[in-house]
Amino acid sequence: MRIISSSTIDLCLSDRDAIEILRQGYRSSAQVSAPLTASIPRPDTQAGQFAVQPAWSDFAGQGHIDRGYVGCSLSLALPEQTGDPSGLYVLFSGSGGQPIALLDGVRLATWRDAGLHALAAAYLSREDAHRLLVIGSAPRLPRLISAYSAVRNITSILFAGTDKEIRRRIAGISELSHVSAGVTDDISSALEGADIVCLAGPEAGSGDWIDLSKFDPPAGCHVDALVANPPIPDTLWQEARLFTTNLKSAPRTNCEWTAGLEELARGERAGRRYYGQRTLFVPCPDTGLADFVLAAHVFLKA
Repeated sequence: MRIISSSTIDLCLSDRDAIEILRQGYRSSAQVSAPLTASIPRPDTQAGQFAVQPAWSDFAGQGHIDRGYVGCSLSLALPEQTGDPSGLYVLFSGSGGQPIALLDGVRLATWRDAGLHALAAAYLSREDAHRLLVIGSAPRLPRLISAYSAVRNITSILFAGTDKEIRRRIAGISELSHVSAGVTDDISSALEGADIVCLAGPEAGSGDWIDLSKFDPPAGCHVDALVANPPIPDTLWQEARLFTTNLKSAPRTNCEWTAGLEELARGERAGRRYYGQRTLFVPCPDTGLADFVLAAHVFLKA
């Protein structure tokens, strides 16, 4: 069995590669099941959560087992962890069932998340979008913003509440060397000129979200949330055109969801319908297919 490290994953992927692999994955007949989760009781109400997401090639559809894989992501989240949950990805041969690769699940998830949000931005943001506003902080922002730049010509970024070290890492990305960057605490003014808004998470240092009770993005803006339930006004949930990763696992049941990435990739539903429309993409935890297609690609290239 091959052990594939984070550095090897980085060598095997680029932003454009990851986005196109995911696009083709959602157009494919690969099979997935709903994620399986288990709560792990621990002292002092510090329960953990273990998640398993299997996926496999469409052996029945192709009519043979001469090629294909079975894969499974394993993720462990504990309250005391900082950053993303621990994770591994196991890839098995579809013929014989022997394990053939064990991948760094944390790094794979970083590429997966960036690719999924950039793929959504490719369908939902305006083609002329170039001004990005980032609200909050998250460790995966450098990879994500690099992926945004692969689908849109990002020329300026404003940060609000983003960790200084993360901003420094973003400034060091060669693909973003032409981008002007700044910091603001005036969300209302920054929103007026934003084409894409990334709701990244709580403000660095405080652990609390910046007040978004009056969050009102301009016409034509695409809002990309990195969390399933961002603290934005109900009016935006009601007025924006809503998209998620997988319609079967949409994070809020009281919303009128338009499509998931599968429907967008297959052309079954339209993304942005007109120039001035506001769009909102919110992720769901069901990412088994995305993990599977990226892991299989990395295995073949490693």
